[in-house]
Amino acid sequence: MVYCCNYDEGCTQHKDKGLHCRENKHVEVFSTDNSRFWNNSKGERQRNEGLLMFNLKRYYTITGLMALIASPLAASIGLVGVALIVTPAVTLALVWVLYVKKATLPDNASEMLFPVFLAFCYYMCVWIAVFGLSGYRFESILFKGVFSTLTTPYFILDIFVGRSSFLFPLTNAAITVITALTIIATRAISKKKIVFDKKLVVYIIVFICLSGVAAYQHYDRTTKILDGDHQVERIKDEVDIYGYRPFSKRANEMLKQLGEPATISFTEKYPRLDGATAAYPVYAAIVQELYEGLDETTVEQYVACSKTDEAYLRLIDGKVDVFFGAQPSRQQIDAAQEKEKKLELTPIAREAFVFFVNKDNPIDSLTLEQIQDIYQKKITKWDEVGGKNEKILPFQRPDNSGSQTIMLAKVMGEKALPAPLWEEYAMGMGMVIGQVAEYRNYSSAIGYSFRYYATGMNPNDNIKLLAINGVEPTVENIRNGTYPFTVDVYAVTAGSSNENVEKLMQWILSEQGQNFIEICGYVRTA
Repeated sequence: MVYCCNYDEGCTQHKDKGLHCRENKHVEVFSTDNSRFWNNSKGERQRNEGLLMFNLKRYYTITGLMALIASPLAASIGLVGVALIVTPAVTLALVWVLYVKKATLPDNASEMLFPVFLAFCYYMCVWIAVFGLSGYRFESILFKGVFSTLTTPYFILDIFVGRSSFLFPLTNAAITVITALTIIATRAISKKKIVFDKKLVVYIIVFICLSGVAAYQHYDRTTKILDGDHQVERIKDEVDIYGYRPFSKRANEMLKQLGEPATISFTEKYPRLDGATAAYPVYAAIVQELYEGLDETTVEQYVACSKTDEAYLRLIDGKVDVFFGAQPSRQQIDAAQEKEKKLELTPIAREAFVFFVNKDNPIDSLTLEQIQDIYQKKITKWDEVGGKNEKILPFQRPDNSGSQTIMLAKVMGEKALPAPLWEEYAMGMGMVIGQVAEYRNYSSAIGYSFRYYATGMNPNDNIKLLAINGVEPTVENIRNGTYPFTVDVYAVTAGSSNENVEKLMQWILSEQGQNFIEICGYVRTA
């Protein structure tokens, strides 16, 4: 602040108290430390006012760079040095104490803290914008590229701590508060003048608003994206399929056996098979019964389990002759049409598409409409359908998987299915991997799969299958068609030139083939 000689102690020319010297050409102005700043005429005073403005801009520039770059780095260095009992807050405060003691600061608090406030707004706005546009996904290109570039000074925190939906905005807010308090405290201890003005209220309101938006984003993310939680049991999408490999050491105990001589066999021109995980035990057992002259190694070129999406692509590309599993999705049908391939679907078995929950969930049955409303988020709590007062976590499956295709076609119909729950895992060095969330057996969870997979390949005593419209997914209810989500398991071809493909299909549909389907755990077509 610059003193004007309104009073006699401010001017050597006017001794009368209260006499203004505005009409006089001679003016003495003093700096905040009472040292003489200028003794000038009106024109010279204007030039020095410009100098003051230049000094203020210089302060904004240096302090702004300090807040943007030095503060995050200081906090990061403090984090790395925790083992030396040097906390991030102490390191950060020390940096600003040294800076404030050497720098020339304006007396006005709003001007003093403006660069710090601006740095806070910059980082928080970058976070809010990128976090929202990325759909809260840290593995997105926006986070890997744009956000990491725009927040480079935080890279050490990113490497050592990793990303979190609350860590960055919380750290940014904490750095801002510590910095502001350190600047004010250092000035006060040094007995330098500080003028608190109304602009500080605006700073505080903006600070609270931006922090509030970030806090809401964190809350909203918890409803859509799950972080790695290894304390809860999961129903994994993968099972150990090695034991189901035909002619392997474990095959005799894992694969079902026909129990009588097969009516056909193949010694050459073996049909190449691939399919869904849930169907693998069936077509692997068929191979072990019908394919002769092969062993555990040589059979690999004829039998694979690439899962539904990849297996359909291999069928369309002509790399396999028969796909076993659920009906194709719209995308898979379009992919076949693009390559002028026609998918021929032959039902070979019947199966139930089932919904399951935690065994302690009091709900035993849901209606079709309730399931649709749950997955459309019209029903969000279990007490709305007679259960506990818990928020429902509806798990889905990846696009183009067999179960997701059935969910869309048989359950949802024309009704839209919102985006699935997502999960992300920190892999170290700031890397994050994301995917559609696997079912986690929370007390409030609900998921879906095929009966054979859930009870045969991957049985779990901690889940229970739900009845639909009061009808349970039993073999008898699947056979007579009373279970609402009874579906067909298909053998799908796309125009193979191997003559043995048709022979294989005929055997599967024969009496012996259908009996073997039931031995393997599925329900025969008729």
